[in-house]
Amino acid sequence: MNNIENHIEKIKDPASWFEFYRQQKLIADILLEKLLSKEQVLKLKEDIDNSDFTTIFVNAHYHWGMAIENGLKGILVKYNPEVIEYEIKGQNVILKSVCGKAGKTHNLLQLAIMAGVFEKEKNLFKYQSDYDSLEQVLLHLTDMIKWGARYPVSNNTATIFKMTKKIPSVLVYGFYILDVMQPLFDFFDKEKSKQFEQQKV
Repeated sequence: MNNIENHIEKIKDPASWFEFYRQQKLIADILLEKLLSKEQVLKLKEDIDNSDFTTIFVNAHYHWGMAIENGLKGILVKYNPEVIEYEIKGQNVILKSVCGKAGKTHNLLQLAIMAGVFEKEKNLFKYQSDYDSLEQVLLHLTDMIKWGARYPVSNNTATIFKMTKKIPSVLVYGFYILDVMQPLFDFFDKEKSKQFEQQKV
């Protein structure tokens, strides 16, 4: 198998996307562990404006967002391989998009809808209010991926996500965000395990 075939196989393999989901979540979890360490907590006394705390937490959000994006793409590649668009030019494989515009713009909410996350039969949550919370978190994490953890300002103020007043700010900026994301991570882990079992057969 040549390099082009290897590359295309990796693009089409859901396991590749699920593995990168795992790696990105691991980084975010390590950042959270660092944030809650005794050493970091003691430093908060010197961090008058909480800038260091915010920096670490925002970067954890970025990696959780990237984890979710890769997990969602893993689901979509697994069940809808036609979402992959690539082009071969000579010896190069150019990945044009995974999941069209939603994939290119890192729109986590649209990717989640495409992946069927909000379908009731998936049973991610028991109450509609929890799905509403997930929607808000996905919109927030989309901003983190696009600019929040990468640049000091957005390149377009009109595109900055603002939470609905129905959802308390603690949902995103406090640790409750972990409770909202966990069912999604569990969903990815189940699909990742099923993919692993299928590849063993």
